[in-house]
Amino acid sequence: MMISFPATDHLFHSTAFQSALVVLTLAFYLASPHFPTTKQRSWILTTTSSAVMSIASLPLAYDYLSSYGDITRIQPSSMWTYCACRFFQAYLIADIVLGLLHYRSRVNWLTGWVHHSVYVFIVEYSIRQNWSHIFCLCAIMEIPTFVLAIATIYPHLRSDVLFAATFFLTRILLHVRLGFSFFLHRARVTDGSMGPGIIMACIFPLHAFWFSGCVKGFVKRSQQGKKKKRVADGNSAILARREHPSIPNATPTASPHVSSFTSPSPRPSTFSRRRVALRLAMRQRWDQFRLSRAGRHFGEMQRRLRDVLPMRELVYDYVGIERGDMDGGIVREGLPIDSTSLSARLASSLSASEGLVVSKGLKSADSLSVPVGSGSVSSSTS
Repeated sequence: MMISFPATDHLFHSTAFQSALVVLTLAFYLASPHFPTTKQRSWILTTTSSAVMSIASLPLAYDYLSSYGDITRIQPSSMWTYCACRFFQAYLIADIVLGLLHYRSRVNWLTGWVHHSVYVFIVEYSIRQNWSHIFCLCAIMEIPTFVLAIATIYPHLRSDVLFAATFFLTRILLHVRLGFSFFLHRARVTDGSMGPGIIMACIFPLHAFWFSGCVKGFVKRSQQGKKKKRVADGNSAILARREHPSIPNATPTASPHVSSFTSPSPRPSTFSRRRVALRLAMRQRWDQFRLSRAGRHFGEMQRRLRDVLPMRELVYDYVGIERGDMDGGIVREGLPIDSTSLSARLASSLSASEGLVVSKGLKSADSLSVPVGSGSVSSSTS
């Protein structure tokens, strides 16, 4: 028997809504001290609501499954379906208010603000149209939410496979089946209205998006697990070879005369990998501190300095790094140079140096003074 509620039974005037709001608030403040992290506390209300709504949907789900998916065979709206809908509305509002006060960082804009606000109006629309039994039937989709919530509060109860299975069965398969049923049997279920079918069609992309994220998480965790296993196997093998050096690194062949130097050893490859890693790290640090640019600047400074300074031969001539040969010529770095040419080049270098006076290092080419005792002996060259 379907029931009709008065139009004055607004959300905030409903006794069921007010009672549920008080109960949920007390449950949160009583349970919060037992959970140290913000993440756990943010799931207290979700755990409570998903458990209540899943239990409330069981009679309707039984009618639906026992009739082999005949949507016309489920129970009509009643007081307990109405109270269940008001309870869900109280949860949506309490989760937003308490979330802003105690776990604001956990309130997502999509799963928090948008989801909760939209569902408040969807539930209110269902109540106004006497479709509270339809919403309670769809509340069976809260089972995967309960699995996820209880695993968040108690991590040791986590089961990714159970969550994925319940999510796929309820929010994908059952969702599609109910959506088509509401369209096909709308004349007998909703008096010809396509409202429930349209709502189910609009909500399905969100469920599909969540399920795709669940599958991606499975794939990512599987790849990470395989990678960690390979690393662990490699480390254990290296430790075993270090503890037992006599264990061969390669599979022995049938020939007994194979040299031990030909068997591959993992140590050089390990060292080479370490060298490559060290080289890459040094290159990163080199680029990080811009040392390559500083090196180029230093090379440019050296080049400019060499351009400004006089040639090396002129410096050698200036300081007197020279030796005489047997013919009276002057030899420097294995090449004979005429004394007249040397004097001309020396004069030009002195004039270029703005009148610097040569104090020592160059002596006259035709006289040589050698101190002997208290006097000096002067000899002339021929």
